[in-house]
Amino acid sequence: MLELIALAGLLVAGLAVVSIVGVVFFAIKVLFWAIFLPFRLLFKLLWIPFGLVTGAIGLAAGAAVLPILLVVGLAVVVLGAIAAVLALLIPAIPFVLLGFVVWAIVKANRPAAA
Repeated sequence: MLELIALAGLLVAGLAVVSIVGVVFFAIKVLFWAIFLPFRLLFKLLWIPFGLVTGAIGLAAGAAVLPILLVVGLAVVVLGAIAAVLALLIPAIPFVLLGFVVWAIVKANRPAAA
């Protein structure tokens, strides 16, 4: 029983050490964040013109490519519709051929009108 109490004490001591180390690293993180905040704000303000130019170039490229993408998309839709219709009609070919054979037999056995 004493061994379990000792083990529990070691566990609590280990958790205390880990929590202290965590608080120290958190304090260091907050310190670095506070020190580098002005530099981060300055770099973000300096990045605004470059971001706007990059966005404008992307917008122009997108506007130039959009008609091509629409034409290609329309072609894909049309080809897909044709493929869907063919996929529905191709399995019916044997039945259509069987119908033609029955029609030919019936037409061949019909007496000719005089």
